[in-house]
Amino acid sequence: MKGGWSRPLGYVAVISVVAGAYFVGMAGRGDNASDAAVSLPQDPGYAARDAEVIETGFDGRERYRLNARVIRQQSETGAIDLEDLRMDYHPGAQDRIPGEKSDDTPSKETWHLKSDHGQVLADGDDVQLKGNVVVTGQVPDSGDPLALTTDTLRINTPTQFIETRAPVTLRSAGYDLSAVGMQYDLKAGKLRLESQVHGEFSPK
Repeated sequence: MKGGWSRPLGYVAVISVVAGAYFVGMAGRGDNASDAAVSLPQDPGYAARDAEVIETGFDGRERYRLNARVIRQQSETGAIDLEDLRMDYHPGAQDRIPGEKSDDTPSKETWHLKSDHGQVLADGDDVQLKGNVVVTGQVPDSGDPLALTTDTLRINTPTQFIETRAPVTLRSAGYDLSAVGMQYDLKAGKLRLESQVHGEFSPK
């Protein structure tokens, strides 16, 4: 079963739509409410297995679709922790600000991401990946396939910006590049490798 939400409902909406959801409540209350308030732990929020999250842009188009083996909410911050995640990200789904008219053109560009762990912040805009991060997509303009591997990666979906401070490797047609630290502006098609850059190039 699949589900999704868009602002302003936020992540609370996932409670009613994820498949196989199980909820973790507070421990059983005693007869004395004041004693219970002291002894009971804070409500840990919700958790679910085999869940799917869909986030849309201001114009209603799908911005990303995220599947995870396990999903847990942090009640204190509203952030969502994920395990064994797969994500399809459509950078062109939100290239306008709220209130601007959309041309309703489907986003043709799709990036596929996977990692061992991840976290989505409460506002839904920032997705942070950790552990065996693999990103595959296409190089802007040329359309050549691109594969990126690293250990940590941050994605700000509204600005279409991804970055890492960890060692990163990029492979595409005709070249292999490695560096420590990367910033990639998908909207502008600009890639910046921070330090210790090494590369191998071969003619097509």
